[in-house]
Amino acid sequence: MMKKNKIACGVIALLLTGLTAGCGNQIPELSEQEHDLVVEYAADVVLEHDKNYQSKLVDLSQVHEIVHEAAPEDIAEDENTESANEDETGADDVTVTDNTQEAEVQNVTMEDFLKLENVKLTYTGYEIDDFYPRQGDALYFIMEATEGSKLLVLKFLAENTSGSELNLDIAKTETRFRIAADGIEKNALTTMLLNDLAYYQGTIAPGESVELALVCEIPEEQTEVSNLELTMRSVDDSATISLD
Repeated sequence: MMKKNKIACGVIALLLTGLTAGCGNQIPELSEQEHDLVVEYAADVVLEHDKNYQSKLVDLSQVHEIVHEAAPEDIAEDENTESANEDETGADDVTVTDNTQEAEVQNVTMEDFLKLENVKLTYTGYEIDDFYPRQGDALYFIMEATEGSKLLVLKFLAENTSGSELNLDIAKTETRFRIAADGIEKNALTTMLLNDLAYYQGTIAPGESVELALVCEIPEEQTEVSNLELTMRSVDDSATISLD
């Protein structure tokens, strides 16, 4: 910058010399570089004498000092804001307890709970096996117990007690079944068995009956059951019956 100022001063001095030397009003011809130097120098002189002009360059040491002075306050403000947000969130969090409970129905039969007419459901016994069913005229689906377990199969007879053909649809009741075998409770499995009691849909001739089943898994070391209970649950009600 100092070098440019010296060159510009020389050029301006040359101009003044030419103007005062009585060579007329003709301005000496300048090269492009000389013209730029003169313009730049003149601009710097004007800005240096302008009290209202402030340089856009910032002292980095001052910026560094400002940042370090402001940082603790900013951090404290952020922490206070975060704490306030957590308090507001905590205030908005409300624990909702669902006090809705299914009504326990006492002294009810399976037919009554399932709201079946002209049908009698009779529990006929259970079997424990690795597979179900073992035999049949047309085995559409066979269940196999998982490792370490056995299948507990509860068997029922659904009898048509009317004098006409009966369309039995237990699936539409959307009833869930839970089996308790000597205190071990298991949900009845969802199966593709055609005679799955929970999802049965079929036609029964007058006076005829069909065998239906509910299946769950029990530990493989449990080879027999002395106490059986069946819990039925609908949308609104529940009932437990003994199968002993």
